[in-house]
Amino acid sequence: MSTIDTTTTSSSVLDQYKASTDSGTGTSDNELGQDAFLELMVAQLNNQNPLDPMDNQAFVAQLAQFSTVEGIDNLNTTVETISSEFSSFSALQASSMVGQSVIVDGNTSGVLRDGGTLSGYTELEESATDLSLAVYDSSGQLLEQYDIGTHASGALSVEWDGLNLSVDGDELNSSALNRDEYLTDDNGELILDDDGNPQLVPYEAGEYQFVLTGTIDGTTEQVDMNMSTRVESVTLASSGTVTLNLTGGQTASMSDISQVLED
Repeated sequence: MSTIDTTTTSSSVLDQYKASTDSGTGTSDNELGQDAFLELMVAQLNNQNPLDPMDNQAFVAQLAQFSTVEGIDNLNTTVETISSEFSSFSALQASSMVGQSVIVDGNTSGVLRDGGTLSGYTELEESATDLSLAVYDSSGQLLEQYDIGTHASGALSVEWDGLNLSVDGDELNSSALNRDEYLTDDNGELILDDDGNPQLVPYEAGEYQFVLTGTIDGTTEQVDMNMSTRVESVTLASSGTVTLNLTGGQTASMSDISQVLED
């Protein structure tokens, strides 16, 4: 009567598997892929002792292990795909901002363009009285000072076209300007507005700074104000990081942008 060979052990199975993978297709010594895992498990089943077969719980545990390995591999692939798509979306979103004026956190100066406006933004933690906005040129010379008055806590935004100041979208009535240069026509005659008053020449295009002060809880203090600048170009690094290149050589990330302004 023939006998059943029970001498094949797990170690011999592993030796056979190792011999086959050594001449295989490039799986590193420290890695076990899905196909190799299945081959090893099938080889283990084919070579088990029929008089002492694998315990059902151990077999189920190996199947669960395989399912986990496959799930992690699929998850990694999905995450890589999402990361690639997110980088592409970020680059597309950033490129659409080229030429736009933006409010950048921590930016304390801005460039006024011909025919454009310069914006500033801040969040008042408490209501303030006696608010005043001072405008300085690039050399630090005080040009104008606008009285804003009282403002409740919350967002405060200003726009300046070189002469007129708007606060939260409403133009501020101000007649006490330091400017004394007036518009003239080709004949040297003064250009008058609808009320018959001569029109001032706006300050020229260039870099300016807004300084906001006011009385808060009985104390006069300066309020930090972020100013607008322009996105000139976008740089996309190989890592997927997007950098916005701003007017004046400054740079910012997408997370530094608090507002995108309408031109």
